[in-house]
Amino acid sequence: MIQFNLKKKEARKELYYKKDNFISELGVELINKKTKFILNKPNSSILSDERLKIKDSTGDDLIFNDIDLFLQNKKNADAFICNFDLQIPLAINSQRFFQNIYEILNMDGFFCFNLLTLNSFITLQKIFLEIDDNVFNGAQRRFGPFHDTSDIITNLNKSKFKEVVVSTEQLELNYKSLDKIRADFKELGISNYYNENIRTNKNFYKKTNSLFKELISKHQHVPIEMEISTFTSWK
Repeated sequence: MIQFNLKKKEARKELYYKKDNFISELGVELINKKTKFILNKPNSSILSDERLKIKDSTGDDLIFNDIDLFLQNKKNADAFICNFDLQIPLAINSQRFFQNIYEILNMDGFFCFNLLTLNSFITLQKIFLEIDDNVFNGAQRRFGPFHDTSDIITNLNKSKFKEVVVSTEQLELNYKSLDKIRADFKELGISNYYNENIRTNKNFYKKTNSLFKELISKHQHVPIEMEISTFTSWK
């Protein structure tokens, strides 16, 4: 099983899924498009972000900041909705988290969440493969984890969730600044989680800055691919 550097995650807790992050806002929009069509509005919801509140819902909403701590409390609800908050936990042990969420949901409970899937960051990964190869004569895993939708569907079914539906959006964000790329993805909390000693040195930073300046000068931007899959299911 892939090992992740959880100490790095803990150190970034304050930046993890920052609410005003642009990518986080995209995720909220995609989820809200799904939940507005729910006919039976939940009486109680567990949300990772107040912006995910189901339209016309009159029930009580509980907002959580740390999913690991929250799942220990075992508070029941009719709906469990989160943005990208399961990106790391599902890479570590997807069935355990799905089973915990299944137990929290009331009968006929609704479960919805976003994940970044396999076709994300393709160009950015290629750029850093070139940099690593040039500086270190070998590549390192600097981004991820990204999920395979078929694996997530399989594990939802194994955890007894019903009527699993997934919709996938292919997006491209055009960045004109390396600093902005670094800020957005550091805030999203999905880089440098592999339990490896990520190598950097002066030559790495010089090569990175030089290559990005060249790309932006030539193309006016660096394209960042985002494949966001939104999953819905029922207990």
